[in-house]
Amino acid sequence: MDQEKKGIQSIELGFSILKEVSRADKPLTITELSKLCKMSKSQLYRYLISLCKVGALEKDSDLRYSLGKEMLTMGIFAMKKTDITVKAFSYIKKLNELLNESVALAIWVEEEGPLFIEWEESKKPINVNVRAGSLVHLTTTATGHIFTAFLPEEKTRNIIQKEIEDNQIEQSELELIISFVKKEKYSYTTSYLSGITAIAAPVFDYKKELVASICIVGVTEGMDISKDSIVIRELLKNAQELSEQLGYSRSFW
Repeated sequence: MDQEKKGIQSIELGFSILKEVSRADKPLTITELSKLCKMSKSQLYRYLISLCKVGALEKDSDLRYSLGKEMLTMGIFAMKKTDITVKAFSYIKKLNELLNESVALAIWVEEEGPLFIEWEESKKPINVNVRAGSLVHLTTTATGHIFTAFLPEEKTRNIIQKEIEDNQIEQSELELIISFVKKEKYSYTTSYLSGITAIAAPVFDYKKELVASICIVGVTEGMDISKDSIVIRELLKNAQELSEQLGYSRSFW
């Protein structure tokens, strides 16, 4: 039997640090990272200096570490190479130009949640703190409600339970929202960000599995969310066409 090939240990250790930071739901102190990585602070500190230098990590004013711009950029580039992103881009662009609203594409990241991988800005002035590379909640966002409604429960159960406990969300209210989403095939929210409305729809593949969500984001005052509005009609139409391009049956809609 061949012996396991030896690699460069320092690279493997550096990557283990990046994985712990990426999995955390908040920036981490060196003490927290030391425990998670099972490394001494003195050894860990040298890695943190180098990882910050190359942009893989960022250190804030409270001396806490989070993923840096280079890691986020590489992650987005990797996501853009997936088939769904290539096929979805023309639909995202078309909705953006037709409606003059911000339009985004989100996919599911295991044990993390919905992740925006494409974001086409509106020409209108709009201030939101969500962009490509942002993870969003399952229980409080339009995009999250799509994944909650159409993914298998075992994929979302733990994340949903944590959000319910952390944010004191009423289970019964969430169930009503998800029931609406399953029936109407879209979700909307006007409360996640003040003055901002988001509307989302599912994208399915040939296996009848949810692979993405298209989301339209705009200022609440100028966004008509009635079922027969042009925004809802065009969102559902484009989500349907993209799903069909991926091999999904028209009968769902």
